[in-house]
Amino acid sequence: MADAALVSPDFFRTIGIALLRGREFDWTDGEEHPLVAIVSRSLALRLFPKGDAIGQRIRFGVMPDLQALEIVGVAADARIFRVREAAAPVLNIPCLQHPNWTDWNTVFVRTKEDPGKLATSVRSEVESLGQEYIVNTKTVEQVTSESLVSERVNAMLCSFFAGLALLLASIGLYGLMSYAVTRRTREIGVRVALGAQQRSVRWMILRETLALTLLGIGIGIPSGLAATRIIASMLFGLSSSDLSTMATACLSLLAVALFAGYLPARKASNIDPMLALRTE
Repeated sequence: MADAALVSPDFFRTIGIALLRGREFDWTDGEEHPLVAIVSRSLALRLFPKGDAIGQRIRFGVMPDLQALEIVGVAADARIFRVREAAAPVLNIPCLQHPNWTDWNTVFVRTKEDPGKLATSVRSEVESLGQEYIVNTKTVEQVTSESLVSERVNAMLCSFFAGLALLLASIGLYGLMSYAVTRRTREIGVRVALGAQQRSVRWMILRETLALTLLGIGIGIPSGLAATRIIASMLFGLSSSDLSTMATACLSLLAVALFAGYLPARKASNIDPMLALRTE
């Protein structure tokens, strides 16, 4: 399975896709010449893993116009059709050899100037040809941004629910530790009466908070790794087992746990031992 792209000469140089081997299409690759094609690196490795793809002949589907295509070049992989696939197999064929398929085209212009200013000149030049007209003009950044709208919406939703889950976890941890401090008021009072420092009492509560958090992290990391196949399709530009992301998540959880456990720990360290000893 591969995607087919109908391109003109200088397409790869204009877009910025490197040609790894062979040659690019030129203006002599017309209908009267043998059919040629340029394949992406991933497609070349898939079709000819043990040999050079240059000079080989392939066919695309059952269409008569796409049989016995001679491979004249191998281009680097690029995100042409889908942004999620960095190494999608692509078959590039010259538009000059298939003029019947060129009713709707996209003109790519590469410039060092502001592309927005150049768009007006390009539009006027195309419309001066008579029959041709431009439906819309967009920069590559705009097209990329539009194609990533759904990805960004999903990312925003995931970030929102992740933040909500983190907030609920911190509230739950705070409530649990506050309840534990209340239940142990007499014990803490005895410790303080026997000479325990505020620092040691505070660290005792924080240590228990961190122990609960580390237990949760210890359960969460293997569970997350086990679900990598499920979440891999939802990620873009990031692996499902990225160590830096996991480390950041763990540090964030520890920071929230310290914040959630600090208030109960501070409350415990400020308990009056005389009042605590009278508590039933």
